[in-house]
Amino acid sequence: MLSASAHAQIVMSSIGMMGSATGTVSALNFKSTTACIDVQSGVAVLNGVRGAGEFAIACEVVMNFNTLGIKLFPNPVNSNTKVKFINTPPLTEEFNLQVYTAEGQFISSTKETGFSLYQGITVDLGGLTTGTYILKITSIHFNDAIKFIKAN
Repeated sequence: MLSASAHAQIVMSSIGMMGSATGTVSALNFKSTTACIDVQSGVAVLNGVRGAGEFAIACEVVMNFNTLGIKLFPNPVNSNTKVKFINTPPLTEEFNLQVYTAEGQFISSTKETGFSLYQGITVDLGGLTTGTYILKITSIHFNDAIKFIKAN
């Protein structure tokens, strides 16, 4: 139920007011917003001020895919590997590093700054069993991934 004013409540559908709804209301204000999708979960989030008759009907999310140039070496990995960005990221931005199996099962996660990833970090992957894995690196503006092999 949307509260259109302090005195009346109406029930709206995608085609207008429902037959059983009563009350008077001014036109709803439709506004576009750029923050209407939770990038981490992919869930659409409609933003607006409750009771103001405003809500998002469209959004634009600007995200860069595979633009940081992840370098992971050595690959195949024995125990430790070095991860770095070839291209300069926003140095103060926080990046989430997640390891997944080739089947998509989540293994682990850690956070690093763009500066440390540009300089290069050492990641301990010694606890993984032999197989193929994906290292996914995400932030608010970036989403990159690289496949690697864990050897004995």
